[in-house]
Amino acid sequence: MRWFLVLLFGIASSLAHGEAHGEARGDPLPCAACHADAAMALAHTPHGGDMACVSCHQNAEAHAASPRNVGDMLTFGPGTGQRADDACIGCHQRETHPVSAHRRAGLGCHDCHRVHGEVTPPAPLPGHERMDAASASCQTCHQDVFSRFAMNERHRLTRGGVGCTDCHDPHGPSTRRFLGGGTDTCLTCHADLAGPFVFEHAAGRVEGCLACHDPHAGPNRHMLTHQREGELCYSCHAVMPGFHFGFAATGPPRFGLDTVCTNCHSTIHGSNLDKDFLR
Repeated sequence: MRWFLVLLFGIASSLAHGEAHGEARGDPLPCAACHADAAMALAHTPHGGDMACVSCHQNAEAHAASPRNVGDMLTFGPGTGQRADDACIGCHQRETHPVSAHRRAGLGCHDCHRVHGEVTPPAPLPGHERMDAASASCQTCHQDVFSRFAMNERHRLTRGGVGCTDCHDPHGPSTRRFLGGGTDTCLTCHADLAGPFVFEHAAGRVEGCLACHDPHAGPNRHMLTHQREGELCYSCHAVMPGFHFGFAATGPPRFGLDTVCTNCHSTIHGSNLDKDFLR
C-alpha cells in the first residue's frame, strides 16, 4: 500500500508541476501557478487538454507579468458583454445563431455556460431532482414554464425522460423558439404518428402539433389545449355537415362542445383509408 501511495503522490506532483508551468495545455503563461483551482477544474471539461488559457483570456501578458495588473485581459466578468461572446463564437460559430432568442434577450454565453466547470448546476425545484444539468440551468430563468410540470399531464422532464434541449435549441434562431409551424421535433419521439398518410390532418400539416397540444404540460388528457375535445375541434371546424348540428325531437343538439369527436374520427392524426379520419 505504501508504494502505491508514493506512486500516486509522485504522479499528482508531476501533474501539478506541469499545470503550474502551463505545460499540460501548451499555455505560454504560468496561469496555473496562481489559478490552480481553475486549471484543475478545466482539465475535466471539453476545454481541457491542449487548450491554452490565453485562447480565451485574451491580452493576458500584462497580467502574467504583474498579477495585480489585469489590464485589458478578457476576464469574462460583468461588463465584458459582446467581447466575451465574440471570444466564444470564435470557436463555436456553428453552435450559435446571430439572432437566437437568448442573444436578442441580452444573454451572454457565460450566463448559461461555466467554462471551468467550477460552478455546480442550479439546484432543481422540489420534485425535479432527476432533471439533466442543462434543464436545471434553463429552470433558472424559465420558472413559469417549469411550474407547469407539476400538472397531471406532462412530458417526463422531471423524471429524466426528456430534457429541454431535446426539443429546444438554445442557440438556434428565434423562429424556432416556440417550435410552431412544424412537427419534426415532436416526431423525433412520436414516430408512430409521423405517417406519411394519404389523408393528413390539416392542422398538423400547417400549424404543427401545437395546434392541439400543449408541448410542456397541462391539466387536460393527452396535453390537449382544451379540456373538452369537442370544444377543441370546433375551434377550427366551425362549419360542419348539417347532421352534426341537428336537433332531436326533444333535448340538446346532437353534437356539441362536450362531444368526444374521436369516438368516430378515430385516426385523428391521419389516415390511409378515410379522408374524414373515420378509420
